[in-house]
Amino acid sequence: MTARGYALRIALMAALLLIMCPLPAWGAKAAAKGAIPSTKRERKEAFVSGNDGTTFTEVSAIVAIVPLGAAARRALDVARGIRMNAKGETITGSGAKVTSAAHGIVADFVFLVVPAVAAMMSPEVGMPAAAGILSLVLHVGFRSIAKRDDWSFPDGVSSTFGDESKPHAPRPYLAAYRAAMTLATAIAILAIDFHAFPRRLGKTRHHGIGLMDVGSGSFVLANALVSREARGVPPTKECHFGVEPYCLGYNLVVALHNTLPLLICGTVRAVMVYAFDYQQPVEEYGVYWNFFFTLAAVCAAGQLVKIPPKFSALAGALVLAAHQHFLTNRGIGEFIRGDTRGDDWHLLNKEGAFSLPGYYALYLMGVGVGNLLERSVLALHDARTSSEGDKASKAKHGKAGDKWAWQWLMRLGILAGWFWGAALACHSYVEPVSRQSANAAYVLWMMAFNVQTLCAFVLGALLFPSAFGRTAKLLDVCNRRLLVVFLVANASTGIVNVSTDTMEMTDVEAWVAVFVHMAATCAAAVAVDSLLASLKGKVKAE
Repeated sequence: MTARGYALRIALMAALLLIMCPLPAWGAKAAAKGAIPSTKRERKEAFVSGNDGTTFTEVSAIVAIVPLGAAARRALDVARGIRMNAKGETITGSGAKVTSAAHGIVADFVFLVVPAVAAMMSPEVGMPAAAGILSLVLHVGFRSIAKRDDWSFPDGVSSTFGDESKPHAPRPYLAAYRAAMTLATAIAILAIDFHAFPRRLGKTRHHGIGLMDVGSGSFVLANALVSREARGVPPTKECHFGVEPYCLGYNLVVALHNTLPLLICGTVRAVMVYAFDYQQPVEEYGVYWNFFFTLAAVCAAGQLVKIPPKFSALAGALVLAAHQHFLTNRGIGEFIRGDTRGDDWHLLNKEGAFSLPGYYALYLMGVGVGNLLERSVLALHDARTSSEGDKASKAKHGKAGDKWAWQWLMRLGILAGWFWGAALACHSYVEPVSRQSANAAYVLWMMAFNVQTLCAFVLGALLFPSAFGRTAKLLDVCNRRLLVVFLVANASTGIVNVSTDTMEMTDVEAWVAVFVHMAATCAAAVAVDSLLASLKGKVKAE
């Protein structure tokens, strides 16, 4: 049996397991903690906090719906004969051009966002139903592939690895992963405020595994994977705030320039929280801290402390070991979990401040893995061209029988398995997962979870390489406008919570609110992307 045949059967078996496997702890209930709240803000804070969490299996299964939807979206195009030609144009089986970008974005929304909402809002019913429908579409795509032999990449169409011959080139599989994780986060930040969203999937307090615990770590890791250090891009030599590259403190100015938008967003959010009396459980990041400040601090540390990318993962492991040592042996962990707070700034925001070493370790390990992925893609191209430099080798490019691409995916899967083993060992024998302190188990879980998700996106692209050259249009737009997606999603969440009492809404109203929220978020990203593209075109024309 060919590699393609094995891959198709593995994909179908995985989909069936996703539908039929019993996931443990699905009936877990959140324990009530503290006094009975009186104000609306206190009731909402009690509603979204203090969760006991769920299991690694359930979180992975829910998020797996997103790459499964991406693969089904590609399968749909294959079944309809829609593909990318050598000029980068989307064409039908008869060769006619497909010019409706809106049609593609609506289909992307149906296959990527709708199943993710169903999986999060109703894991017991919505997730198996979504997995079953998407698996059926996959099956149709597989049958369409078997009926024709023109499903490889034509010359000139980029693979999921991008231009393998050029360093620093855009990598479509990373773009799809980043955009999908951002969309999933946008869904969860509003869904958590409704009774329709299972409480066990919310953020855990001290220790535990929650779906919403994934968001912060995934954002840090996603930034690390595409950072200049990971991709091997030379340091910038531009003038920032009037400071030339040869001046003393230039690195500090560059760090300030790169983190200034995050600092502004964090400050605005902190002010708005208190201006509108918005709910913010202090055990998440502290009294005044929020995740924007965590991202800014980690980004600044990455800019100021220059570590060669090849040694970044080792440096991250050392930082993580030291961080875990102080958490378990120096009383830092007990201090973070304690209810007492001082009047000093770092004591008021102890959760955010003392979790920074863990997030910085995650960033360093992400830079190391990102650099490894970049170098392995370049090695993939070298291996392909050096072993068979003739036309027969080029004909294999993009096919499921491309042994080099499948070997690359296998190595990535082994790396994910290694991280899973390390995460489970730390969770069982060192300290259970704690997002609050960003301990070793949490950092390694984030590495395993996100590398596993990357594997799923690459697998879908390799199974249906001719569907479109890069990635889904909606994911491509959201990847270019990540900040827009994140800001609009946060603003929409705030508007809904301030204007309505989400805890009194029915399940149907909650579903409608989340769908409208996501439609508005995606529409904003598409609108901003189109506007900027048109402005750029006018500038070039002039």
